[in-house]
Amino acid sequence: MKHIPEPDVAGLRDPGASVNRLAVHSTWRSRRPLQMLSSTWQVTGATGTASELIHRAPTHQNFGATSVPGILELDGSWMRGEGQAHEEDASRVGDDEPSDLARASILRREFIFDAPLKEAVERGWMLTLTFGGFSGPLYAWVDGTFVGFCADGFIPAAFDVTGALQPIHSHTLVVLLMDSPVCCHGLFREVSLEARPPAHIVDVVPVASHDGRAGTLTLRVETTGGVEVHAALVNETEQERLWSAVASPDEVFDVRGLDVIPWSAEEPALYRLIVTLRDEERVKDTVSLDLGFRDLTATPEGLRLAGRPLTLRGVRRNECDGRTGLAVNIPEMLDDIVWCKRHGVNAVAIEQGPAHACFYELADQYGLYIIDRASTMYEPGPARDEAIEAMIRRDRAHPSVVAWNVGEEDEDIRAARALDPTRREYADTDFPLLSEVRAEELHYAPVTVAPSYSGVTVRNHMTFTSTCDLEFLCRVVEDGAVTWEYPAFLDVAPGETGFLPVEWPASGMREVSVRLSYGTGWAPAGFEIGRGVMPVP
Repeated sequence: MKHIPEPDVAGLRDPGASVNRLAVHSTWRSRRPLQMLSSTWQVTGATGTASELIHRAPTHQNFGATSVPGILELDGSWMRGEGQAHEEDASRVGDDEPSDLARASILRREFIFDAPLKEAVERGWMLTLTFGGFSGPLYAWVDGTFVGFCADGFIPAAFDVTGALQPIHSHTLVVLLMDSPVCCHGLFREVSLEARPPAHIVDVVPVASHDGRAGTLTLRVETTGGVEVHAALVNETEQERLWSAVASPDEVFDVRGLDVIPWSAEEPALYRLIVTLRDEERVKDTVSLDLGFRDLTATPEGLRLAGRPLTLRGVRRNECDGRTGLAVNIPEMLDDIVWCKRHGVNAVAIEQGPAHACFYELADQYGLYIIDRASTMYEPGPARDEAIEAMIRRDRAHPSVVAWNVGEEDEDIRAARALDPTRREYADTDFPLLSEVRAEELHYAPVTVAPSYSGVTVRNHMTFTSTCDLEFLCRVVEDGAVTWEYPAFLDVAPGETGFLPVEWPASGMREVSVRLSYGTGWAPAGFEIGRGVMPVP
């Protein structure tokens, strides 16, 4: 492997550019051999100058145990490291002397290739090491050879480690994790090894829009080698192929008039895009991802989706759990998604740094508008520039992402527009003030009802969906008991107001419960999404 010089990080606010990091790509599914390196790792705390820590890390001994994904503060490893660091600092420098010493953790794991990965390596495939999330800056060694450096850990960092592998049965991975502004220290997302064939797909960049009548898809595929790129769009719900085409690797696919349903938070219609790289003999590589077709524009009056005014009823989400810190798993992400849907929330603003890739896939599937945010750890400089680029390259294929939060620096805004001209940048003046995701009193009713003496006034606040699939359960309550009940249906168009006539009994408190007449992924049939009460005079 070509020698890679180890960077000496002196400043944590601007650690500099990554070393040997591969380009970030869209989140997709593939059939490439993949081996997870999560579970139990070895860990120890250390202190010293950056140069000293880099020199010591590959050969360090005396480790304890920790979990990956995990947070070192929660298992006590980082606290022990901090105590050790303070003691060593005191012994090496005086109280009045400025110190260039830094605290860090060293993590280590031995691994053996599983059968598919071993076969791929023997066939000469490229081997990549990916860290899904970490509180950087991070240095990595494989079999004693330095393989890469990255500062921002909210977007996966992948390194080419093919040339570092030694001809041995058991391999060693060592990670030096420097102290950072992030309070949760550790490898808080998955670590994995992936084999890529010599000719493979580097990135898939789709732009899917909808003009209210039909869908349009512009597709650019970045590759290494191969003769032909095959692309197909599939409606998995109906097991139907909607479109397919073949082009050379440097061509751009441009197709119009697609018979697809537009994507929105109310009706999150998704279609499977399958991209295959092949030559005259066989398939070289295949990836797939889900697309949603939508047309989002910004006007002086606000956002418009498919030409209609879009009202965002949102919350702020900081991906952190009280028990596991930044190591948030999929059930917890789904719990947040379900909470949002049940409370009428249609928008989520990401805080601190990009969430796990699975959260955006769930938002696509269940229907949420996402304001994505680049990492806030670093000041303007190479590390922050990379954080912005990495976020956009990973998340720009998601229909749920409607805006980028890249700060107020003009250079950052221009960089975001160059990478993705289809979305606007977030600004507090253009978007509503958003509350914390777990404020249980928060409830946005998509449909509001107001009972009166002669019936019920129904206001539909949804942008695209009528009330035809909702049940309006009218009831009279006396002394805490339901004495009369009348289920009814009323079709009110999006954004309109309708009236449901009701012949109420003469006495009792009148109430109306708005309920789902069908089950969804986030609530069963009969789930209440709105309520109105007319007290007894």
